[in-house]
Amino acid sequence: MIFSRTLARLMAAVLLSVAVMGCTSMQVETDSSDRFADKRYASFSWRTEIPTGVPASMESLYLLSTTVREVVAEELEKKGYRYQASGGDFLVSYAFGARLEGGVEPEPNFGPTSSVINRSPDPAAMDNAYALSGPREVASLMLSFEDGGNLAPVWSARISQVVENQNQPDLDKVRRKLEPGVARALRVLPNAVSR
Repeated sequence: MIFSRTLARLMAAVLLSVAVMGCTSMQVETDSSDRFADKRYASFSWRTEIPTGVPASMESLYLLSTTVREVVAEELEKKGYRYQASGGDFLVSYAFGARLEGGVEPEPNFGPTSSVINRSPDPAAMDNAYALSGPREVASLMLSFEDGGNLAPVWSARISQVVENQNQPDLDKVRRKLEPGVARALRVLPNAVSR
C-alpha cells in the first residue's frame, strides 16, 4: 500500500515535470536542407545591414539584432562557412515574430463561502493557477537563407519559445537561450565545402 502511494506520487511528479518542461521548451522547425546542400556553399553574407544611428526607442531592437547576428554567424563559422561583407554564396535574413498561445478557463473558486465542505484552497496555489491559465506570449525567430546569385530561397527555420519575463528583457539570457536553438536549427545543414 505504501509502495503504491510512493509510486503514484513519483509518477505524478514526473508527469508534472514533463508538462512544465513542455511548456517552456524551445521549438525548432526546419525545412529540408536538400536545396541548400545541392548548392555546395562556402560563404555567407547578411541580406541587409543593421542601420546605424538608431533612436533610443529602437535601441533594444538594435541590440537584439546584433545578438542574433553574432549567434548565427558563430554557428555558421563552426560549420566552416566564411563570412563576407557582401557577395556571399548565400544570404542570411531573419525576422522576429510573436503570438499568444494556450490558455484555459480557470477552475471555479471554492472559497470559504462555497458549498464544498472542508475545502479551502491555498491562496498561492490559486494565484498560480490564474497566472498560468492565461495565454502565454511565444516569441519566434525566423531564419531564411537565399542563394547569393538569384535570391531563390534555399532553406529556412523557425525557432520559438515562451517568453518568460517580457517586462525585463535580459540580452545575456536571450543569448543563452538562442545559442542552443540556432545550433539545433543549423544542425541539419551540411558543413561548408572547401574551395
